[in-house]
Amino acid sequence: MRHPALAERFLAPPGFVWGRFAAADGAVLRWGHLPVRNAVAECVMVGGFGEFIEKQFETVRDLAARGIAVWCLDWRGQGGSARPRRLPTRPRARNFARDAEDLAAFAAGRLSRRLPGLLVAHSMGGAIALLCLRQHPDLFAAAVLSSPMVGLRTGRVPPTLLRCITRPARAAGFGHCFIPGARKWRADRIPTPELSRVTTDSERCRLRHAWFSVDPGLRLDEATYGWVDSALGLVARISKPEFLAAIDTPILLGRPEREVVVSGAAQRRAAGLLGDCTLVELPQSKHDPFLERDAIRDYWLARFDRFIAERLIKKLH
Repeated sequence: MRHPALAERFLAPPGFVWGRFAAADGAVLRWGHLPVRNAVAECVMVGGFGEFIEKQFETVRDLAARGIAVWCLDWRGQGGSARPRRLPTRPRARNFARDAEDLAAFAAGRLSRRLPGLLVAHSMGGAIALLCLRQHPDLFAAAVLSSPMVGLRTGRVPPTLLRCITRPARAAGFGHCFIPGARKWRADRIPTPELSRVTTDSERCRLRHAWFSVDPGLRLDEATYGWVDSALGLVARISKPEFLAAIDTPILLGRPEREVVVSGAAQRRAAGLLGDCTLVELPQSKHDPFLERDAIRDYWLARFDRFIAERLIKKLH
């Protein structure tokens, strides 16, 4: 496997292994795993829109150093998992309920049950995680959600009005077309900390671009009418008070202050409605605190450590 010219911490850690998982309908999804000797817990880690396992290598290393064995999963249509033959880099409308069942089946088949099980999910993955926790309350002992997609930033257009545009476009067969302002991935658009919507860190802001540059099979373009329409439908479902209140799994929810991708206000509201949620406000952080500059990332990981010690590891004693 080719890898970009990145610092060692951003590359696959020693002992990391790859595999394939067949979903219920036969779709083949890619997974990665870092075993840990004498582990105190194990986790499943999933990313957001357009993300892939390689982007998470630094965090995988950090979790392993904490005694947590890590399983990673690429969603359908992303990373190394199954994609459409036509326009494979173009995002499609998602069946999020199916994604949640993929996650549940993968976790049920990989987690040993001898150790506390943790779900770590970011952005779109955090929204799918909530579906999974609602449908399978006994699967994970706790969850850590960074900037979960419980609401979308839609600018001046309310989500309900926006869906009056995306739904007809999708029904008319234009679901694979880009929304205004979105486009194909381009190698000459190199991210900077100033322009990145994800992070203020000068190295971590380029991780996705670096991997896309060396491995075209990982690439995903920007949002389409179909993807946005399905995401709006998901948000409408999981933001209902009765949906969130029914989730009792202990959750650590990281809310970035400089969020421009999903709705920070919706994250704060969701934290108050969930049955057992610890909300962490992340001053100066953009969308992904796991990719932020060290001062922000270290604070987030310290809150992660406290949550794990109080809500997960104590279950061993």
